[in-house]
Amino acid sequence: MEAERPVYHNTSTLPVISHYHTPMTDEDLRAFALQLRRDIIEITYYSGTQSSHVGGELSSAEILAILYGCFLNLHPQEPEWPQRDIFVMSKGHCSAVLYAAMAWRGFFGREMLWNEFNRAGGILQEHCSPCLPGVEAPTGSLGMGLSDGAGYAWAAKHAGQMDRRMYVLLGDGECTEGQTWEGAALCAQLKLDNLIALVDYNKYIISSTTAQVMDLEPFEDRWRAYRWHTQRVDGHDVAALCHAIELAKDPATAPGQPRVIICDTKKGAGISFMEQDAVHWHAGHLNSESYQRCMKELGL
Repeated sequence: MEAERPVYHNTSTLPVISHYHTPMTDEDLRAFALQLRRDIIEITYYSGTQSSHVGGELSSAEILAILYGCFLNLHPQEPEWPQRDIFVMSKGHCSAVLYAAMAWRGFFGREMLWNEFNRAGGILQEHCSPCLPGVEAPTGSLGMGLSDGAGYAWAAKHAGQMDRRMYVLLGDGECTEGQTWEGAALCAQLKLDNLIALVDYNKYIISSTTAQVMDLEPFEDRWRAYRWHTQRVDGHDVAALCHAIELAKDPATAPGQPRVIICDTKKGAGISFMEQDAVHWHAGHLNSESYQRCMKELGL
């Protein structure tokens, strides 16, 4: 029997509870993270496939909220502004959370979230692409994001753009790949202290836990061995995340060393049945029943 299909909308039917303004308080950022989670679920349900990489999108909601809410110096109406900060979504399969954050910040209208995601001919594809202004790097093949960030950071330093910062969000799965560690070695060799990597360490990859497939621990020691300034925080604690990024941004913090923040998160965070069955929600389809369960848990 053919799966039930939702009626598509031109725009969200949900209340918008967060808008961009400065400064953003911790309470504002938590509201933004909740908005992102609601958007992720609705984008997924109303997409052309009724699916997305929802588990890792939910786990990174606070990280994206803090970057787009507080730290990324951007001109959304001028996506290639030469003085902008750079954000590379290395775990680019988790695109729905990025698109929701970009729409919130004003790169495009929110209505695109509901009529362009995972549809033939739509610009909002499941792996984010620079075809969309504001996306800095293609991520169809995972593991290349840190190398992309290194290129941006090196170019900014050699152009004398000392106030710019390059941010890269890595998944823990791609931290099992060789190119990630080649990128890490190069960043240290080039003394790219204008680069801040964040790792969404939800401890699951596509088939199992990272511990079972390719154990990353001792994770902090690995980064320190590669000569990175290393912090580890609760990836759902907005105050702790903000403090860690402020420290990483400070030029006086470990001059000459790239920075990494390991963010301990939960895959499927915010949705109990996804947290409890995380391995099956790396990517997933939503039907009417699971959509309603999600929205109820998110306060709707």
